[in-house]
Order: sequence, then C-alpha cells, then structure tokens
Amino acid sequence: MSGLRILLLEDSLLDAELIHALLSEGGIACEQVHVQTQAEFQTALEQDGFDLILSDYSLPGFDGITALEMAQHYCPDIPFIFVTATMGEEVAIETLKSGATDYVLKQRLERLVPSVRRALREAEYQRACKIAQAELYRREQEFRALAENSPDVIARIDTKLCYCYVNPATEIATGIPLEKWIGKTVAEMGYPEELDTWQAKLRQVFATGLGCSLEFDFTRSKGRIYYQTRIVPEYTENGTVQSLLTIGRDVTNYKLAEQALLVSEAQLRQQKEELEQANRIKDEFLAVLSHELRSPLNAILGWAKILRSRTLDPTSLSRALETIERNAKLQTQLIEDLLDVSRIISGKLTLRPYPTNLIPAIEAAIDTMRLAAQAKSIDLQFTILNSGLATQDKITSAQREFSLPPQSTIQKPKFLVLGDPNRLQQIVWNLLSNAIKFTPHGGLVEVNLEWVDEEAGEQESRGENSLASYAKITVKDTGMGINPEFLPYVFDSFRQADGSTTRKHGGLGLGLAIVRHLVELHGGTVSAQSSGERQGATFTVQLPLLEKKDKQKEKGKDTGKNSFPSLAPQFNTPSSPLQGVRVLVVDDDADSRDFLVFALQDFGAIATAVTSASSALEVLTTFQPDILISDIGMPEQDGYSLIRQIRALPPEQGGDIPAIALTAYAGDRDRSLALAAGFQRHLSKPVMPDHLADVVVELVNSH
Repeated sequence: MSGLRILLLEDSLLDAELIHALLSEGGIACEQVHVQTQAEFQTALEQDGFDLILSDYSLPGFDGITALEMAQHYCPDIPFIFVTATMGEEVAIETLKSGATDYVLKQRLERLVPSVRRALREAEYQRACKIAQAELYRREQEFRALAENSPDVIARIDTKLCYCYVNPATEIATGIPLEKWIGKTVAEMGYPEELDTWQAKLRQVFATGLGCSLEFDFTRSKGRIYYQTRIVPEYTENGTVQSLLTIGRDVTNYKLAEQALLVSEAQLRQQKEELEQANRIKDEFLAVLSHELRSPLNAILGWAKILRSRTLDPTSLSRALETIERNAKLQTQLIEDLLDVSRIISGKLTLRPYPTNLIPAIEAAIDTMRLAAQAKSIDLQFTILNSGLATQDKITSAQREFSLPPQSTIQKPKFLVLGDPNRLQQIVWNLLSNAIKFTPHGGLVEVNLEWVDEEAGEQESRGENSLASYAKITVKDTGMGINPEFLPYVFDSFRQADGSTTRKHGGLGLGLAIVRHLVELHGGTVSAQSSGERQGATFTVQLPLLEKKDKQKEKGKDTGKNSFPSLAPQFNTPSSPLQGVRVLVVDDDADSRDFLVFALQDFGAIATAVTSASSALEVLTTFQPDILISDIGMPEQDGYSLIRQIRALPPEQGGDIPAIALTAYAGDRDRSLALAAGFQRHLSKPVMPDHLADVVVELVNSH
C-alpha cells in the first residue's frame, strides 16, 4: 500500500514515531500528518483528503469519543481506529457502537498493521459499493425514462402469428421499416431457426389463454442480442383470444453486466483466498519468530542465572559461556535477517561492488560453517571446475588452503565478478547454513564452483564469436530434500515447508529470500532442484564474470595467486590499544554501562559512565573525555538531543569531541539520523569489545 495519507492524533512523539515505523515496516507507505490538540485535529479534518484516522483515546483536555464525533461530522466515510494504552472492554465496545472501525492496544501493536489493512480494505469496499449503488440508481432512472417514452418493442400478433401492429421502437431495434412487419410472421421476416421457440410460445398462449414470459437471444451484426418478452393474451367479448400483445425489452446490457459480475465475483473470491493465505503465512511467521527469539533467550538467561547462583568447574563454566555466546550470536543473526528483509521490502538494500574473486568469498563462508559441519560429522567439500581454461581441470579440497603437488601445472583460476564481497559471502553462507541444517548426521555437503561459457545471442547475430561467461556456484546436500509442492515457493519471504510447532528445524524462513534478492542485485540467478523429500537438494547460483574465455586463456600462465585480500577483517592491536584514552559512556541501562566500562578498561581506557544526557553535559568539562559513546533511546533526553547540545559548545568545552552512537536502533534510517545529528559513527547493539575498541582507536587517531 502506498500513496496513503493518515491523520494521527497522538500526544506522544515517541508513540507517533513508533506507529509510523510499524506501518512502514508492514509495507504501508504513507504520509502521516501528526496532530496533538483538538484545534489541530479540527483543522486537519477540515482539510480532508485522508484515507485513515488513528487516534489515542486519552488526550490532555480532550478525549477519544469527542475526536470520533468530530471525525464522523467532517468525514464520516474515513475509517477511524483507536490506538491506545488504556481502554477497557466496555469502553471499546461503546466506541465501536459509536462508529469506530477498530481499536488497537499499544501493548499489542503487532495488531496495528493488520487492523489498518483491514480498515482500508473495508473502506475501499464500501466506496465501491456506493459507486455501484450510484451506477445502479442511474441505470434505474434511465430505464424509467426509456419506459415512459415507450422504448420497449411492442407488437400485436393475430391468430395466424402475423404482425398486425408494431411500435416505432421495433424499427429502432430491428432496423426494418414498420410497414414491412405488417401481415408477416417472424419466420417470413427472415429470422433464424432459433426463433422457432418464439412461435411455439405464441401458439401456447393462444391455446391456453395464459400469458407467459420468454427470454431469447440471436446474433446480429453488432453481436449477440438478448431479449426479455412478456406475451399477454387479448380477449374478445366472448372470452376467446383474438390477438396477443408482446412487450419485448432488450436486456443485452444487463446480461453482459451479469456475466461481468460473475467474473468479478470469481476474482473477488480468488483475492479473498489469497488474502486468507497471506494471513495464515503471517500468523505462522509470527509464531515462528516468537519461538526463534525466545529459545536462545531461554539458554542465555538460564545459564546466566546458574553462573550467578553457584561456582562452576572450568569445564561447566566454559560450556556456559560458549552457550551464551552461541545463542546471542544466533539472535543477532535473526535480527540481521529481519533487517535485511526490511531493507529488501523498502528497496534500501544496496551493494558496494568492486571486482571480487569468488574463491576467497566461498572459502570464508566455508570456514564459518566448518565447525557446524564437523559437529554433525558432515563431509564438507569444495570443488573448483576450471572449465574456462583450455582443458577441464578439477581442483578439489576439503580444507581452506589448496594443496597442489609441486609438479602440477594446474593453476588456481580467478573467478572475477563485480560484486560486494560481504554480500557474496552471505549468499554462500546462507546456502551452506541451510544445507548443513537439513543434512543428517554423517551426510555430505558439496560446494562446486564452475566456469561456464555459453553463446551470447546478440553477439552471435552480429557475426561475432564471443562467449558470455558466468560463474556457477552449486551447493548440493544429501539432506531431507524439498517437497515438490513447496519447491515453487522456496525463495519466498516468510515461507517454510514446515511452519508447525512440531517442526524439527529452526529459522525464520528468510535466508533463501535474502539469497535470491542478493543474487539478483548482482545480476545473477538462483534456482533450486530436489527429487523430493529425503532425496537431498541442490541450489545453483549463476553470476556474470568480468573476464571472457579468451582473456582467461591469456592468464592461464599466471601464478594463480589471489591478489584480493581476505574478506574476514583482522584486528591486530597491542594488548592495551586504548591505553590512556578517556571515554565518556552515556547509557540509561545499568548492564550496558557496566559492560562497556569493563570492556573499555580492559583495553586500557580510562572510562566513566553516566545515566542521562544531562549528567553527561555536567561531567563533560570536568572529565574532559577524548571520545563519547552514547545510547540513543533514553528517558527525558535522547542521544540525538545530547549530541546536538554538545555540538553547539565551543571546541575548548568539548564541542568537537568524537562521538559514537551505540544503540539498539539498528536500521538504515536510524544510522542516517545519528550521523545527521552529529555522531561520527553508528554502531548497533550487540557490539563485540574488540570491534568497539577498533572504532574508538580509529576516531581518536583521526581526531
């Protein structure tokens, strides 16, 4: 949904921003007009042009019922939804009786997007009904005017079934002059045999004296014509039928409208089924999301409680810390996947492309997943099929480094593509993660990289013999396979073959959707094949290569050494890289403050922490920090307000201090807001201590 205008009556700026963010993430792109007072609300209503009204119920000096009454007065057709934290059941029912479309509690804002979508659909349906009713009324008025002016085909027929009278509408309907009808039957007028039924009906009314109705159609130059006709007997004084009066009406338009209505109803039923299916998928995904986020928390909080309540032996302590770290990383990955999907939906997922060798990217992804494979005794193999060279060379290795015999003439090829190395690694990592997840203990996962040349049709049409080259990455496993019915949907967002509560494998069903989008952004394609359940699966990625076959042949004599750096960044610093650096930490969360101070001091920094923006401004001149690390979401004043106040100070009072925004608001919009407010860097929580230290060193040195 896009191009919408939503009027929001809300006295809380944070709630207003949250509502706008939820609508945007839910795919409802809209212009939100935010008002807080009764006067502002009335002014906005008088302007009109809104598609939806969202209103808090409890407002200072103003209540929701009054807002509803005003909305119904100025724009009664606009849906009205209460979004409030305080509304009992009786009040809610009363608001609905008074005309509110729905209500959503702020404690359950996950209902907001479905409620808005439903309200907009219902409003659109009501508008369509009114339009249809207006059209129907117009048609009825038109029909009345036509009837009063005798538009119907009226004729009198004698006992020989010959026409003895026809009205002017007959000539208009048939194009035959009136005088030619007199004294002739319909058959003598040259109408087709289909009208034999017409003459049979006429004889029936003459015989029985009972009127009847008849529908018939016939073909003319303009198409099929439909008529509804009433046959009425006319009696003599002695009660015998002496003639018949026929009143025929052209109902072609009605018939066509009826047929169109049937088609429209079928389409509406199909759309309803699709919406119901989408709702089922949404509900299923939310249930899975809750499970996937809560499960790691169970292990994290459980082990944390044990660590606080007792002293563990070294083995158990190591196990506890590994479990906490593993589950925290799992939650981080889930959040990153959700953010990636949000960027994909909003069209904000971008690449930083440059010529990149695929081999290091694949090796880095394999290294990341190697421990997971070893834990399940899965044989993880990486094979390079160097078909771009003059001979078909095959290099196979289950290790990170390629070990070639000294006498071998086989050179390690370069598979150069124009791409983002991190995103290319993410593509392979997601495919490998899926393969290992769904492959049973002792199985096999193969990664193949192949150079493929094929004729370029456009070049061939010009008489050239050039080849189009692409890299083919295949990830094949011996796992549970894919049901053929689900195979067409395997790359859809929020779709999983098994979304039930009894499923054996975790995940949100986002990985393959992200893979497809990233591959397409690189100009490639991705496909999935499986012979069925328990028969393994194969995923194939094709990416265009920068080098053609002839160029690769010239480089066949190259040493094959990779000239591109490893994708995994290395942080090589002394044991105390922040020795003597003064750091001011601002965070209202006590656990976050303690962690940051401990981590920074562990790297040699002199760190002090405060709980609010006002406290930070107080200690800024006395502590004289070299760098500021601040949270964004804090009570009273947020991090944006703090950095703006600091940037307004002269340099000698700390106005030019380097600053890092460290926050759980991790979206692209949040990063832009932080940099625009005055921060030099934006880091999302959770953050690793060494990465934080790296950024601090970089900013302090540059300053």
